[in-house]
Amino acid sequence: MPHGALRRVAEGAGPAWGMSARRLDLTMSLPVEPRPLATAEEAWRIARLLNYRHIEGTVVAVAQDVESREVLMVGYMDPVAVVLTLTTGLAHYYSTSRRRIWLKGETSGHLQIVKEFRTDCDGDAVVIKVFQIGAACHLGTRSCFTSPNSFHVKL
Repeated sequence: MPHGALRRVAEGAGPAWGMSARRLDLTMSLPVEPRPLATAEEAWRIARLLNYRHIEGTVVAVAQDVESREVLMVGYMDPVAVVLTLTTGLAHYYSTSRRRIWLKGETSGHLQIVKEFRTDCDGDAVVIKVFQIGAACHLGTRSCFTSPNSFHVKL
């Protein structure tokens, strides 16, 4: 049986925000169980303190592997994505192209189980340290920064 947070997102929370989370396999066994990082009250307090000055009222969200410290991807979060991330322990983002909240892995199963949530000094960016299940990049690579389309320049 999956963790309660995953069940809540897959069975109810997702569709309210237009997510296709019902595609998640509720019988899947996770190597690491997602756990809430904050209560709803604490999560909203944190969300209200952030500076949503980027595209469509978002903060920049950098996902980093909790063990290797590799940067996996960059996305955006609005206040609802911040609260869902903190209360479920699963990474949620705001899609600026689809204009909706999405659970990372909602269709692919490539979930990000959040272990740490940090803000920068200005409150307009966050780093989430995650346990990545599968590929983080939509092109199928572990990191968006190691995909065939990314550049690497080093001195």
